[in-house]
Amino acid sequence: MKKYLQFLKYAFKEQRQYRTNFFASMGTMIFNDACFVVIFLIFLDYFTGTWLTFGNFLALFGISTMWYGVVHGLLFNIWDLPEIIEKWKLDYYLSFPVKTLPFLASMKVWVTDLWDIVFWLICLIIYAFAFSGQVATIVIAKGILIFGLSSTIILGLYILAWSVSFWLQKWSKMADLFNSMFVSFSQYPPEIYESNKIIYIFMCLLLFPWVILPYKMMIWTATIWQRLLLIWFAIAIFVVWILIFRRWLKRYSSGNLVHQM
Repeated sequence: MKKYLQFLKYAFKEQRQYRTNFFASMGTMIFNDACFVVIFLIFLDYFTGTWLTFGNFLALFGISTMWYGVVHGLLFNIWDLPEIIEKWKLDYYLSFPVKTLPFLASMKVWVTDLWDIVFWLICLIIYAFAFSGQVATIVIAKGILIFGLSSTIILGLYILAWSVSFWLQKWSKMADLFNSMFVSFSQYPPEIYESNKIIYIFMCLLLFPWVILPYKMMIWTATIWQRLLLIWFAIAIFVVWILIFRRWLKRYSSGNLVHQM
């Protein structure tokens, strides 16, 4: 943790040097999140017959921005893993006598995207006090617990998906498609899709452990078994992605060897 805080401090100083770009990027992130809030309000105004409230969108959008801030902000190299593997950038991280995955994950921080974690906290506080109908401190504590579980599951999902680059070159070409689909479908409450069973099943296959389960826990509709399932997913995926990354890492071909040939 101490080393990571040092990396974070260095990243902040490094990216703040280009002040125009830094503040423009931060402003863009804030504007982007504000636009989504406006879109949700338009949706609720247009579909006046739905029982959904703005609180449903806050609970779900908070979860989405939270994991985006973790993967794209706190641990940017996880987001960029396909290119790191394919362009032989992994050579640098393998040259140090430390565990590769923790070192790789913590080395790069994208400071402006940390705003999404702040936005998640704002959504959580507004939801807890204005929409939950429960004791606000309990809701906030539960939201922080869900933050930890969801982050673990999302990190596992990305590492599992991106580690395919050890087997298939140019797998990074799928990254934009995967991210676009994942982000787009995770912005709207699953209740919207329930009337169409085929679409709802597809949504569950795509989003169930990392979006739908945390969302159900936030709005107090999850059963005890679903809560236990979220914990089980977090533990299982945490173990699986470590094992798979270490195993598939053995297939990595060093760029130095290629250049020598």
